[in-house]
Amino acid sequence: MINLRISDLTEYANDVSMSLSSDFQRHNASNIYNYIVKKGIESGGRIIVIDLSGVVQADSFSRLNGYIINTKEAYEVVQEGMDTSYGFHKIYDSDDTGNFTWSINMVSAIIDDSRTVGAVIIVQSIADIVQRINQIQLRYYVIYAVSMLILIVIFGFLINRILYPLNELRKGTEAISGGDFSKRVKVSGRDEFASLGEAFNTMAVRLEDVDRARSDFISNASHELKTPLTSVKILTESILYENGVEESVYKDFLGEIDKEIDRMTELVNDLLFMTRLENLDPDALPIENTSVTSIVDEVMDSLRQIADQKGILLTKDLRYTGNIDCLRGHLKHAISNLVENGIKYTEQGSVTIRTSKENDSCVFEIIDTGEGIAKKEQEKIFERFYRVSKSRTRETGGSGLGLYIVQRVAVLHNGSVSVESEEGKGAVFSLRIPISASLKRSASDKEDK
Repeated sequence: MINLRISDLTEYANDVSMSLSSDFQRHNASNIYNYIVKKGIESGGRIIVIDLSGVVQADSFSRLNGYIINTKEAYEVVQEGMDTSYGFHKIYDSDDTGNFTWSINMVSAIIDDSRTVGAVIIVQSIADIVQRINQIQLRYYVIYAVSMLILIVIFGFLINRILYPLNELRKGTEAISGGDFSKRVKVSGRDEFASLGEAFNTMAVRLEDVDRARSDFISNASHELKTPLTSVKILTESILYENGVEESVYKDFLGEIDKEIDRMTELVNDLLFMTRLENLDPDALPIENTSVTSIVDEVMDSLRQIADQKGILLTKDLRYTGNIDCLRGHLKHAISNLVENGIKYTEQGSVTIRTSKENDSCVFEIIDTGEGIAKKEQEKIFERFYRVSKSRTRETGGSGLGLYIVQRVAVLHNGSVSVESEEGKGAVFSLRIPISASLKRSASDKEDK
């Protein structure tokens, strides 16, 4: 708007100065005054004519005649030879209230024979422009204030959306660090915070499972140890506080104590083996390329006496006799556990170790003609300390960790173990070990599926 006003006033001032050129040279004051009054009314402003010294020769308001105009824009035209110039000025009210309005002074040179002989000054109020600018400025202030309010609301919403899940996660981590593994965070949406919340809940579930497994393990281990200790205490007290006990009774009691000690020793050994198994560093263990036949023969030699005592026929059926890469001692321990279980839970009949090749794996099958396992029990038998039924009580011996150790050895070798059985028809345990095995990086990373 200012530029448009300047352009219009420049053109208007040039027209006026050109029209006054001849009268100014002839010093025709009457014509000059009448013309500038007319043009002043026409333009809605004030027109002043000055000479080269800045002295007012005519004023359409007839107030400044004889006064010197020394504004910057007037000096640039009459002294520095510019064709036009302009400037902005405050015009104060005459009532000394300090109120003022803005005006623009447009100065145009009066030219005669290519020489500047004077100048025309058109003084015009720009109060209308200032008012419009103020209105626009006020609108911008309102828009700015409303925009800031909207931004504050938006940012408040976004910050709350960000801080709420973070605060929930903080509360969750504090709860878990305090031992409350049941804490979960509310997950909503599909953004990164939702993914983070789901990951936190997954972690919490796993920690809760680990804590529950730890508690169950401690409880089960304590229970398993308490039973033989109680038996030993009862037997020992019976010997100590009974008078005149015959030697045969002593021997019977000491024999029972010896059995209980053997049970505790077996349990402790299995616990230690299981602990070592779950904390193995596979990179530090040597993988041996060993003969399947030698492993089976060593297992059979170590358990043949137990089988003979029960009248169980222990046989082998080697359909694969090649070599496999494995941790020899751990694999032998797992196969021994399976064969020993077969002997324990078979009253009469046979236990057979069969080897075969399936794809890139060697399968060790331990086949017994014992009492079998119910379908509903088969998914649980690889859990620590799990016992199937009353017929599989502590009278058969064992620590309750044998099948769990088998499962961990299978996982360590990136293999698997499974069972097929029906009650009263025996059982077939299948241990699959890759022939060219690479050990699992962490033996406790996964459970048997």
